[in-house]
Amino acid sequence: MKRPLHKIFTGTLGPILGYIMLSAGAAFIVANLEPLGEMIEEGFNIQGVVPNNEAIVATAQAVLGVETMSILVLGLILNIVIARITKYKYVFLTGHHSFFMACLLSAVLGATGMSGIQLILIGGFILGAWSAISPAIGQRYTNKVTDEDGIAMGHFGSVGYYLSAWVGKFVGKPEDSTEKIVIPERWSFLRNTTISTALTMMIIYLIAAIAAGSEFVGTLSDGQSPYLFAIMSAYSSPLE
Repeated sequence: MKRPLHKIFTGTLGPILGYIMLSAGAAFIVANLEPLGEMIEEGFNIQGVVPNNEAIVATAQAVLGVETMSILVLGLILNIVIARITKYKYVFLTGHHSFFMACLLSAVLGATGMSGIQLILIGGFILGAWSAISPAIGQRYTNKVTDEDGIAMGHFGSVGYYLSAWVGKFVGKPEDSTEKIVIPERWSFLRNTTISTALTMMIIYLIAAIAAGSEFVGTLSDGQSPYLFAIMSAYSSPLE
């Protein structure tokens, strides 16, 4: 693209720093989700996991690091090639989602018995092709929301959003937008997603802590008040 050297430098350094921050954030997420899982298991006598993209990807990197990054790079190259030579003129720029998908593909294809070059080529092709095709599936819905054709949705959950948009044609009226809903001033703080998420997680953590009992939670809190520990862990969730 014949970009100047300083643009190349910042464009290269940015993703490197982002990857480092993602790894640090994953460790932070794991530290706060593990107690929740243990409290739920103890309180409700069930077995399971608390799934989270960042935590699972960070764990998988110890085993599938080379495969994941190879699929990611090949997928980006193929995405650009497909956008160049086909009618699907979409380049997927949501990098962390491409990273998650590359890790998922390496794990799933590896579980089928693939390995080495075969795994990387097939995984890279799937990632590159879907990165170009998925935004096109519901582009008309994106255009309706943005009033233009200059952008597309780069998200691997987009099929669910497009399905919701299709169902929306048969339910309600377009003029009844949620943007027009009048919220009383005393409840306006719930519009802040960080605050509303923190309150929701606080309720979930407290229910789990009460079900598990203060004695058990005390074994996780390292001397801190069990319920204060649950609240502070819940407040860390919006940061994730």
